[in-house]
Formats: sequence, C-alpha cells, structure tokens
Amino acid sequence: MTRKAFTLIELLVVIAIIAILAAILFPVFAQAKDAAKKTQSISNMKNIATSVMIYNADYDDTMPQSAYPIFRSTGVTIMSVYDLLQPYIKNVQILVSPADSPGQSWRARLNALGLQNDRVERASYIPNLGLFGDNLCGLPIKSAYTPVISATSLESVSQTTMFFDGYIKQNVPALDFFTFLGQARHADGLVVNFADSSAKYFRWNAIASIARDIPTPAGSRAPVYYSWRTDTANCGTTGLCKTSGTLQSVPSTPTGYTENGTAGPYNDLHGVPGLPISDSEDTVNCI
Repeated sequence: MTRKAFTLIELLVVIAIIAILAAILFPVFAQAKDAAKKTQSISNMKNIATSVMIYNADYDDTMPQSAYPIFRSTGVTIMSVYDLLQPYIKNVQILVSPADSPGQSWRARLNALGLQNDRVERASYIPNLGLFGDNLCGLPIKSAYTPVISATSLESVSQTTMFFDGYIKQNVPALDFFTFLGQARHADGLVVNFADSSAKYFRWNAIASIARDIPTPAGSRAPVYYSWRTDTANCGTTGLCKTSGTLQSVPSTPTGYTENGTAGPYNDLHGVPGLPISDSEDTVNCI
C-alpha cells in the first residue's frame, strides 16, 4: 500500500488553522492569567486590611503612621506603615502585587533622599497618606505633619481607602502624596482596600464614584476626595498612563488642583471622606 504525503497546500491550510486558533486563544489565556493575578491581589489586600484592623486593636484604635524617622548614629531610618504592619502580616511578599513583580522600590526612593528603611524593601500597594498620618519633622523635606486618625472617627469606613495598586515615583525630592500614584494594573483597573477591611477591583474611571456622595468641607484643597483624570498629553489617546515609565514622567503637583484639567495629581486616591483632608494636607507645623 502506497502512503500519500501531505501536499504543500494541505500543510499551509493546517498552519493557517493553527495560527487562527492561536490568535483566538492567546488573548483568552492572557485574560485568564490577568484575572488570576487580580484575584491574588484582592487576597493580598484583604490580608493587609486585616493586619491594619489587628494593629488598631493593639494601639487604641489608632491608625498606623505612614512614615516617621528614627535618628541613629548610622543615619536616619524611616519606619513606614509597611514595617509597622509586618508583625501582623509576617510576609513581605504580600505587599507585592503578582502583576508588579518584583514591586516598587521603596528602599531606592528613600536612599535617594539620604534616608534608610527598616525592613520592607519593595511594595506594590500605596497607603492612603491622608488616612495614615506622618510625622517627618526633623527632616528638611517637610515642615509640617499629618496627625494620626482614630478608626472610629471615620465617617464612612466603606468609602475610605487604605491601600491601592500604585506607583512610587523615583528621584523626587519629597515624600508627598502626589508622588505616590494609583496604577491601573488589571485590565485598565486597580485593586483598592478600605477601612472596613474589604477589598475590591475598580476600573480607573470608577474611582471618582468612591465617596462622591460625601461633600468636601470648606478648606479642602481638592473638590472631591478621590479622582482619576485622563492625560492625553502624556498617556496617549486613551489618556490612561499604565506603565511605570509613563507614570514616572506624568506631571504631578500638589497645588492648582482641577478634577479634569491638567494641574494637580494625575490619579489621587489619598484623603479621608468627611474631613478636610482631601489628599494628605499636613495640618500641624513642626516645632
């Protein structure tokens, strides 16, 4: 019996079918992979939120500080909220998003300012710098500080952000809120956890809906608590900066805030609904 070989046309047809199937299936696989990373990120954020709840129980219902200095003979070490939560999290990797490996370099940011850090080198989730007060008095980078906040004083725990997928701007001579930006890592969205210990996924354009029913009091710097404006000048036709490179170059300033204009932070998830702290205004001068 004579065996018949494939003709060139038949081989080309098979190759074409495989190529069509690959074009159909690869995006599906990519979406499934991203969905798995998003689910893991939500789990990480729930663990972080739980650690904050336990910390509050140990410290008279007071939120941990985002940062404060420890002056040592070897230099100034910054104790951050990442470090303060480690005894409760017990795993530094939880602070890194599976979609952001190896994570943002918190240590490099501090080292560039001549500062050291304690335990946590990298993180992907940014703390709400209005909720987690700071006291960097004694350092030339700040002249005032944000007091700590009691968890029971919050007007709406379900609408007060705690941590969010974010980007730490490098080589910036400050540690202010407008240099810690939200980053859309999952299908044009990001994961946010709240003061009630919940964690959710939001598309970038849904951020503006958080706490929108709570008006900002007189004296608040921003017109709303949380916002995310588009920036076609720096982020392409969609106006959505997603990569570290574009987020590093996008302009962010603390003043001249406009919700849909070109001034102010590109994507601001800092602030405490019900208080004049609509980003992370320092309200007490250093002595």
